[in-house]
Amino acid sequence: MKIKTNMMKKAMLLIVFTISIWWVFENFKFVGRVLSLFLGIISPFIIGLVIAFILNKPMSFIEEKLFEDRGPFRGLKDKHKRPISYLITLILFILVIAIVSILVVPNLVGAGKELAEKIPSYWENLQDYIKNSPIESYKINDLIQEIDFKEISDNIASFVSGRLVAWLGSTVTVFSSVIGGIISAGLGIVFSVYFLLQKEELALNIKKLIYAVFPVNVAERIIYIGKVTKESFSNFLTGQTLDALALGGLFFISMMIFSFPYAMLISIIIAISAFIPIVGSFIGLLIGAFLIFIESPKMAGLFIILFLVLQQVEGNLIYPKVVGKASGLSSVWVLAAVTLGGSLMGIIGIIIFVPLFSVIQKLLKEYTDRKLEEKNIDNLDE
Repeated sequence: MKIKTNMMKKAMLLIVFTISIWWVFENFKFVGRVLSLFLGIISPFIIGLVIAFILNKPMSFIEEKLFEDRGPFRGLKDKHKRPISYLITLILFILVIAIVSILVVPNLVGAGKELAEKIPSYWENLQDYIKNSPIESYKINDLIQEIDFKEISDNIASFVSGRLVAWLGSTVTVFSSVIGGIISAGLGIVFSVYFLLQKEELALNIKKLIYAVFPVNVAERIIYIGKVTKESFSNFLTGQTLDALALGGLFFISMMIFSFPYAMLISIIIAISAFIPIVGSFIGLLIGAFLIFIESPKMAGLFIILFLVLQQVEGNLIYPKVVGKASGLSSVWVLAAVTLGGSLMGIIGIIIFVPLFSVIQKLLKEYTDRKLEEKNIDNLDE
């Protein structure tokens, strides 16, 4: 009788789950709007959680090295160690962002201006090349001559001015959005302070709540999944950071040796884009090749070759040892995570779904191994 009751419960849960999934797909737009509204409300909390997660390891490192047993400031009172460690970490984090912005943004603006100045000469060179090449017989140059660039320029100017008027017309909306973003970021920092300064107490309170609400076996499972998730995201972030630094350094040294233009700028862009699994490398390649093309089309071709070589070094030596071990994901799972995460949430989804799939893979493997052990099956590879 007990077995039948358990089967009925499982059947009912499966039916409810199936109906819920069907309803979500049938009302996808409505669910999306509700989810978007909900995320907007809790966005400061999410921002704080993300900031806390990013700063946790550096803060713990600073706290250990400066204020613990052998640290130079070990005599400081315990209640002051964590706040000072957080403040130092936050200042360093903001400094890194500021330095990267100072190095990247002006160079990108300068490259854009330089491109605008060189477009006419590029166009003339292209026409001269076509005139003196075999493809002239196809009358391609005549077709190019028929293009009215003034009309195209006027249309672009008209479009931009129209968009500018529309933007100015909604200045209040834009201003309120900016203010809202600043407030959310500020509240996020406040939340991150609370999360990090009282992380042990917060973790204990959450654990108590889980044990109070759920049966003991369910509570232990929830806590275990939370632990696996934390480790997966932490390992992924650490591994991806080390991989990005190694790849950026590798590109900077190589580009300096071969006298490529924009060596520092492109190395930073490649290091930043390396945080995005699989897709990030192509983003770095396109931006880097484009910037070098402005200076020298021939050097852009050489950069693509250099990029492919260094990608092989990174893919076969650095990534498997640093990120591969950290995430524990096979190539197929990484590709699935990138595809699904990118289609649902864009670049943010790609970054989130790789460690998330690592959690799913680990839990599935443990479940499969446990079930096989219960059935005394251990030689499936024969």
